[in-house]
Amino acid sequence: MTTREFYNQIVNGTEISDEMRAFCAEALEKMDAQATARRSKQAEKAAAKQAEKAPLRDALFAVLTEEGKTASMLIEEAGLTDTVKPASVPSLMRPLVECGMVGKVDVKITGKGTQRGYVRL
Repeated sequence: MTTREFYNQIVNGTEISDEMRAFCAEALEKMDAQATARRSKQAEKAAAKQAEKAPLRDALFAVLTEEGKTASMLIEEAGLTDTVKPASVPSLMRPLVECGMVGKVDVKITGKGTQRGYVRL
């Protein structure tokens, strides 16, 4: 049975036969297999992206102290001014914050007010 035949039978209001049930079961199995394959590929890509970010994350963590530092300070001290923008630091630090290695604090900057900073816990 093709998908078109199946849909036509449903539209025409025919009674559900064993053949139609079997077709639906096969279609569901195919959908599940495709979804599993898609999820595994996405997980591989996500792991590869995290692996690319690991050296940057490690460099930023190495310059952290108990004194709060802003994203710009961390980038400058880690020597990553050419590769990392201050706007990307929160996403790089998020896994470290979630696991409890790094804390978020407000840092007062003269002439600018307060900014988000990070400290080593």
